[in-house]
Amino acid sequence: MIVKLDSTYHAKVMEYLKREPEFNLFIIGDIERYGYDNYFLSIWADINKRGSIDAILLKYFGFLIFYSDYKYDKDDFFYFLKDVDYSEISGKTDCLEKLASKLKCRKIREVKFCKLENEKFLKENEKNVKLKRVKFGNIGKVVNLYESIDEFENTTVENIKNSLKTGRGYCIEVDRKVVAMAKSTSENNTHAMLVGIGTHPKYRNKGYATKCTKKICMEIIKDHKIPCLFYDNEAAGRIYKKLGFKEIGKWSIYYR
Repeated sequence: MIVKLDSTYHAKVMEYLKREPEFNLFIIGDIERYGYDNYFLSIWADINKRGSIDAILLKYFGFLIFYSDYKYDKDDFFYFLKDVDYSEISGKTDCLEKLASKLKCRKIREVKFCKLENEKFLKENEKNVKLKRVKFGNIGKVVNLYESIDEFENTTVENIKNSLKTGRGYCIEVDRKVVAMAKSTSENNTHAMLVGIGTHPKYRNKGYATKCTKKICMEIIKDHKIPCLFYDNEAAGRIYKKLGFKEIGKWSIYYR
């Protein structure tokens, strides 16, 4: 049975989500920040006859995130979602794909999901490189950087501001232009998602984005959190693995 959740379910919800906290860092972070009673955020669960949770669905504006650690009633979710207004649904690939197939959603992206498991490779001395904290005052320069990178689309000042409200970022400037950066978003009490890692095409192969990634990872670890990221670029993946990241599964995004 699909049930809309409120704060009375909180302990049970957290216990369920923390079975795989990396894959649920977005849901956990949203609950920590916004709670259960908010006009732009709603949370539902598939509650079985024993009163246990079999799956969780979060709606943030028009975006859905789905999670299940075992079996769930995909027919119940199918009929429930027919009346829900959303544009895309994402989640751990192996628990979402059957539901997305039944919903006849179109997969728009599948990425490899990683978490940092070995931090010894982050401790290289970076004293010769000046790293700057990304702040609201230099976001315009960051947008200019992203506009030069094909992998990033529809990046706006407002998008970056929103991501920094739940994370942090570091960049490298050359001749007063941001040429590389890395940032986090959706940080919760235990995990942080790295996003927006990139370098201007004219400044690649200098290790700039790697240095930004190392810096932000060390800071996240100092705050007793685990850095996570996902990627679909194999060249970038090789760099992340050298930094100590390990693939733990896949994440998919489907468009309605």
